[in-house]
Amino acid sequence: MNWRSFGYIYGWVLLVFSISVLPPILLSFAEQEQGTLAGFLVTGLISNFIGGALIIALKGGRLDLSRRDKILLIVCVWVGLILLAAIPFEASKSLPSRLNAIFESASALTTTGATVLYEVVNQPKSILLWRAQLQWIGGFLTLVTATYLLVRIWGAERAERKIFKSPTDNKADSISHLLATVKLIAPLYIGLSGLFVMALLFFGFPFFDAVTVVMSTISTGGMLPREGAMLTYGSVGALYVLSLTMFFGAISILWSNFLIKQQWSNLKTFKEPFWIGGAILFVALLVLWIKFQFNEGREFFSLYREIGCALFDASALISTTGLTSNSQSLYWVPAPLILVLILIGGGMLSTAGGIKFSRLILMFRQSRGELRSLIYPHEVRPLYFSKEDKDYKYLSTIWVIFGLAILLLVLLSIFLAYYGFGLQAALFTAASALANCGPCLSHVESVHAIGAIPYVEFASPAKIALIVAMIIGRLEFLVALSLLHISFWSH
Repeated sequence: MNWRSFGYIYGWVLLVFSISVLPPILLSFAEQEQGTLAGFLVTGLISNFIGGALIIALKGGRLDLSRRDKILLIVCVWVGLILLAAIPFEASKSLPSRLNAIFESASALTTTGATVLYEVVNQPKSILLWRAQLQWIGGFLTLVTATYLLVRIWGAERAERKIFKSPTDNKADSISHLLATVKLIAPLYIGLSGLFVMALLFFGFPFFDAVTVVMSTISTGGMLPREGAMLTYGSVGALYVLSLTMFFGAISILWSNFLIKQQWSNLKTFKEPFWIGGAILFVALLVLWIKFQFNEGREFFSLYREIGCALFDASALISTTGLTSNSQSLYWVPAPLILVLILIGGGMLSTAGGIKFSRLILMFRQSRGELRSLIYPHEVRPLYFSKEDKDYKYLSTIWVIFGLAILLLVLLSIFLAYYGFGLQAALFTAASALANCGPCLSHVESVHAIGAIPYVEFASPAKIALIVAMIIGRLEFLVALSLLHISFWSH
């Protein structure tokens, strides 16, 4: 274990994170919210002091991290930032306990969006901005984690070559490797966020709401600065903008890079975004068809509005953002379909949660090939995805990840059921945490009556289990498994 390199990089992460408290501090002064100021100052000072001390003490020399060191670094970064981010929630008295503050920060940073805040509209604006920022930072950190560490696990070898020009398992300087990752992601992520904020302003959104809503949707987090569905803002055009925002949050950041640079040949290479876009259109059309066929006397609005609502709801489900266009929108989507969609999630190298589209496609293709081999037992047919030949070692990894996801879903559901959850509520709650799609739970409960209770009323052990589940869902199931394996620590 290279503790020197580990501590130096960790110090830089904390130092950069300390800058994030500046916007909420300025807003606290502007809104005269003195009760929130202390929490942000303490968070910033702790992050700055620890980060600066690590950098000064450990600077100099070549910085190399092994694959094991990188895994441990990423896990420690997520856990450390969650604990630091909880300080403003607790100090402002917005939440009734320290565990609730940690739950809120974990949910925001992992872009799960499950909130324990009540009467959101009455909360200090600086706290709502902090919560939105955490989602945005969590989305950015997810992309960095994926490209810095999980590229091989996500099955993006071609993406790895595009980003780093060489395999990541060589002895390249870890700082250079990390800087290459940030250099690719930061301009795209910041630029897309700014573009969608301007689009919402064009459709009449207040500036504060436009900023916080885009932060919540580009990161696929789903925590809004007010209660209710998106149409409470009264803008149908914004539904189309935010559908596009969530689509970009659900697809590979590398594909977005190709699109902006107009590299059309590379766009055709990566097929997963086309599958995701097709799935969104299919679900939207399915919702419209079900609504028209089984209207049951409900009010029908203009086609422009109905299409916008359907696209928004489909994008929110598939991207694991979990928002809804109106209070009854999920009425038209069967509960089992909702569960399947959030578990599948978005694409690799994206901010979305879930098992990922590319994996399900490969699992289906391999299963089809195995059935074909019963007829032609000596046939040799390579399995391609995005013009890459996938070997059986990688395919076995996909099945292991899928099996782990289902196993964790079952175990977490049983654990929640022990603490008084009904079977349906336990299953949806566990799926929402592991797929990082928290807002979906309350919306499903409101229209399908699955017996769920508000997150703030969960028992403490249930909240702790969900915090762990959210982190596991964000970091990939194989990473969590490797931390529990004795060989990870012994070699």
